[in-house]
Amino acid sequence: MKKFLASFLMMLLFVAVSNSSYAQQYFVYDGDTFSVMLKCSSDNSKVLEVSFSANNKWNKFEIVDFSDLEDTDEGGFLYTVKDGKGTEYTIDYYRTYDYIKVNGGGGSWKLYRRDE
Repeated sequence: MKKFLASFLMMLLFVAVSNSSYAQQYFVYDGDTFSVMLKCSSDNSKVLEVSFSANNKWNKFEIVDFSDLEDTDEGGFLYTVKDGKGTEYTIDYYRTYDYIKVNGGGGSWKLYRRDE
């Protein structure tokens, strides 16, 4: 019985450690016409995926470039992403003010983070 209990506890510990090492954060920024979801690493040091909403569905965009802007007054980052048609957009995150600006496809939008 002790051996079974020890094995069970070890398995629970392994599952807990495995799940925490792959944990991810999701942040959604809403605008008047669309939303953007950023899927980040568990420590928020890197954006892993960028998705835009359209027709009540999330569409993943390809990340093609990254610039670290933490040394600027506002802090943050700049990602360049590409949609399925090849149109590029920049996502400029302003850490101090906690909003993003999306530029591309003939427009510019400011989106604010959704309350969690």
